[in-house]
Amino acid sequence: MKEPFFRAVYNPKLLRKMAQHFGPVLYHHVEMTVSSLILRQMMDKAEGKKKPRRGEVVMVIPNQAGEFWLHTKDFYPTGVYRLMSGGLEAGENPLEALRREALEETGFRVKVERCLAVVTYRLISQDLTIPFVSYVLLTSSGQSEPHPTDSSEMISHFQAVSLAGLLDTARQLRQLDGDFADWGTFRAVAHELAVTALQSYIK
Repeated sequence: MKEPFFRAVYNPKLLRKMAQHFGPVLYHHVEMTVSSLILRQMMDKAEGKKKPRRGEVVMVIPNQAGEFWLHTKDFYPTGVYRLMSGGLEAGENPLEALRREALEETGFRVKVERCLAVVTYRLISQDLTIPFVSYVLLTSSGQSEPHPTDSSEMISHFQAVSLAGLLDTARQLRQLDGDFADWGTFRAVAHELAVTALQSYIK
């Protein structure tokens, strides 16, 4: 994956810094053929800029009880929640991106405690193939209830779930069909790896 905008958010120097800061990191790669609408639209949005978006941070934010905050949006299928995520700009440090995105989506000022996983993807859809990376980051606990500070995020509700609930969320995402089928599969991966890493981390 030598595409320049991808190299700006996923490269040996950045990975070394993450490992030096947090210790061993769980790495995973996904090759995925995309045929349903929502994920294809996400690919088009990621591609349709002067500086294409090639990465994101996935925010694993616990509450004071040790549960993890999920969110939903009005256009998601009824009852579907997921971990929050936010885009990485070219050359942006994932830790800085997470702090910015967490404030926008929850109102929380959090500290990154651990890099749980790094997931690379190769998304393939007819005339378009793009590399993408997700940094799955565990933060310090959020204070009180989350409240977005950026209305453009379109978040309609939050809920907090246990570690088992996070795994149930991944299963639900994988079971989505229709326009959301590939999007659900794509989103499930980070949840599954977060659970795997957290099980080891909590021990």
